[in-house]
Amino acid sequence: MDFFPVELLRLVFDYCDGATTRTLRLVSSRLADVGYEYLLPPHFAAVEWKDDVKRLHSIATHERLRGSIRSVTFNFSKVDEYNARHTSFFQHWPQEPEERSVLLQDAWIKYYELEERSRNLPPFHARSAMVEDSFKRLHNLRELEITYTKCPYDIEVLREVFLKRICRKRDRAQACKNMNAIVSAVRHVRLSSLTIDQLPLEIFKLADERRHWFDCARSFASLSKLDLVLDSPNSLFPAARARAINGLGHVLQFSPNLTHLSLGVHTYHAPMEKFNLSFHELLGDFTYEKLTDLKLEGISCGEEDLRAFLVRHGRTLERLRLGGRGLANPYDISIGGVHLHEGTFRSLFASLQGGAKLPKLQRFHLEGDMEAGDFMTSSREMYKFHAVSDDNWADVPKTRRNPRRTIDCLALERYLLHGGAYPKLVTTVEASE
Repeated sequence: MDFFPVELLRLVFDYCDGATTRTLRLVSSRLADVGYEYLLPPHFAAVEWKDDVKRLHSIATHERLRGSIRSVTFNFSKVDEYNARHTSFFQHWPQEPEERSVLLQDAWIKYYELEERSRNLPPFHARSAMVEDSFKRLHNLRELEITYTKCPYDIEVLREVFLKRICRKRDRAQACKNMNAIVSAVRHVRLSSLTIDQLPLEIFKLADERRHWFDCARSFASLSKLDLVLDSPNSLFPAARARAINGLGHVLQFSPNLTHLSLGVHTYHAPMEKFNLSFHELLGDFTYEKLTDLKLEGISCGEEDLRAFLVRHGRTLERLRLGGRGLANPYDISIGGVHLHEGTFRSLFASLQGGAKLPKLQRFHLEGDMEAGDFMTSSREMYKFHAVSDDNWADVPKTRRNPRRTIDCLALERYLLHGGAYPKLVTTVEASE
């Protein structure tokens, strides 16, 4: 194999797992040299119960290994022990008492061991200089994810309970510190994808904290995919809210080359509530000239405002999703819908149907609770849509749907794409009656 072209040897390594790669490198010095860049997977996942900050820095300072890292995930998720203990007990209630006791005890012992390890490490934000130095050296880093909603432990019991929002602990002050530490480092890389699934909205209201984001303007210019889920605080006074929306709008406009934009708001203090958002207030007349995929979740807006925002991107928009799972627990109906506090969905869709306003549109999806109109009128629209596809447009298994209480959006998708008569939106039960 020493006489094979380098391209062919790399193709062989592409099909090898970690153990096979290490074994193959022992065959000859040439294979050892070519296989060096395959020693590390391209994705680096960091959790707080391991010293992953130091490990990432060690990779970044290594001349040959640092080029292997193309994506990084920082997982800052924490377990709410009180709620998680109760939830795990009831989730395993059908089991025999002895079996259940052993299973839960083993899981929580392992959890406490990992937590003890994390307490012996410095807090993440205190090591911002090391993180920044790492990002300076990771010249192939293109994708970054920051998560507070995914289980950071390889413990099945905790993975099960972590799907429920009450089992996840939130520390907004700590989250802001961690976020600022990472964003300070982001200015040294050119990302193509950024995902944050729980971003405190108030981080954009203070000048000192907004500065970290504004310093990333050049870095965000290379983004093609941006997925933000904002975490709205319990109370935000009008002046502070205006500053936060203004700061967020500036950050969004730093990414003019986006092809995929997902913007959602989760209100943990009131999961069913929707965040009042004006696209004109957020972005003015700014337009993403390359936008093909758009998702909006958990917001309340006006019909005219939403229509103007969609039509402005009609020249390139190919896939549109309104709503999502929101903060719904597993097997519950989705609650991340979109509300119209002015206008109606029927009027909105009627003005967009047929392809004149959205000529490139190929797919359309609705999910969650959709409401429009005045509470005091009989014309108020209220629908509950179940998902027929996931965020990657793959079909959702029918076991996750509840046709007796929800409806699908397929008829509306056909209407929006091809026109015709406005569909009658009813559940399976109503149709049978």
